[in-house]
Amino acid sequence: MPIALLTDFGARDPYVAAMKGVLAARTDVPVADLTHDIAPFDVVEAAWFLRTVVSFWPAGTIFVAVVDPGVGTERKIVAAKEEGRLFLAPDNGLLSLVLTEASEIRSVENSELFLPSGSTTFHGRDRFAPVAAALATGLPFSDTGPPLTSIVRIAYEPPDYGPDTAQGRIMAVDRFGNLITDIERARLPFDEYELHARDLVIDRIESSYGDAAPGPFLIVGSSGCIEISVANGSAAEQLRLRRLQRVEVRKRPV
Repeated sequence: MPIALLTDFGARDPYVAAMKGVLAARTDVPVADLTHDIAPFDVVEAAWFLRTVVSFWPAGTIFVAVVDPGVGTERKIVAAKEEGRLFLAPDNGLLSLVLTEASEIRSVENSELFLPSGSTTFHGRDRFAPVAAALATGLPFSDTGPPLTSIVRIAYEPPDYGPDTAQGRIMAVDRFGNLITDIERARLPFDEYELHARDLVIDRIESSYGDAAPGPFLIVGSSGCIEISVANGSAAEQLRLRRLQRVEVRKRPV
């Protein structure tokens, strides 16, 4: 039962190390880093990141996701169970894209699990980490707190797929500058397509980065979604497109 950490803490400060210290003092289960480079306070980026990686982790994994601009306020801490995996996160929309109507959700209110004399500014160390350790060592899920019937959701509209078009948005920009949309290639009902973004039209489709000719092109990325790329360069910089920008994929005219 591994514990997988996702935060916006970065690697420079002592925050991740403190969380791992709390975990190490309470459990010997493996602890993995998903990422600590989520942009500060960016709950939407964290939600999308979590969605793209969860399915590759085994049942029993405990995901601890701490991107928490509301730390110390009345916002809840959510514990959730979905398809055999457990999630701990602030109730701010971070779990919007991984939980379904079948998820079991609880409000983490059992203060006996928290560190004594904890701070109001670092719930990652004082609450999330000890609760994760307790779950990893056998704490019944129901002991985290009372059930919840709903959670906060981010303002996200899933792609709209029609017979000749699909409308979505750019959800991520990776370190190579590839622009990753939320439009799934498998859900397009047509084979030949082009992408419209702002005043740009991109109609060249490639199957690999290395064989691509110069200029912008479309490619189906590892997530199964359509990406906008530039050979050996940053599509984000060259095309001046940004995350959350609307895009439309259209059936290519004959």
